[in-house]
Amino acid sequence: MISYLILTPPGGPDRDHRTTRFVADRFAWLAFVFPGLWLLFHRCWLIGVATLIAQVGAGWLTNLSGLFWAGTLAQLAIGLLIGLEGRHIYISTLIRRGWMLSDVVTAPDLATAEAFYFSSAAGDVAPATVPTTDWSRFSAPAGAPARGGPALGLFDIAGGR
Repeated sequence: MISYLILTPPGGPDRDHRTTRFVADRFAWLAFVFPGLWLLFHRCWLIGVATLIAQVGAGWLTNLSGLFWAGTLAQLAIGLLIGLEGRHIYISTLIRRGWMLSDVVTAPDLATAEAFYFSSAAGDVAPATVPTTDWSRFSAPAGAPARGGPALGLFDIAGGR
């Protein structure tokens, strides 16, 4: 199952939700292979340029004598980092630009995630309520002597501790 983060544009979603974005929270293989270009394609300009500079530096290390493996491992580390965190960077960039995180849906594929989201986006679903307990009925009456015996559990219910 994949978690999909649903983002709506700054002015709110349009009537037919064409601008609503579903971003899968998973490893990005293209970001692993082409980290800097992937970030620039997704308009993450600052970190994209920094990643390209780091990639060029790691490539330069591979050409120096005795540092081939250091440069190769640096390239691999950059690719792995952006592959794992690239979508989070992309979502953070969109949120900074005014996009709103609308919902998170877990589904096996994008079509099912869209069906789940749009079926509940109609507004006819009642909000979930949290059940509450009236703890006052469990307290000892005023003026009653406190029991000093053992109690079950960590908290005192009805003067048991």
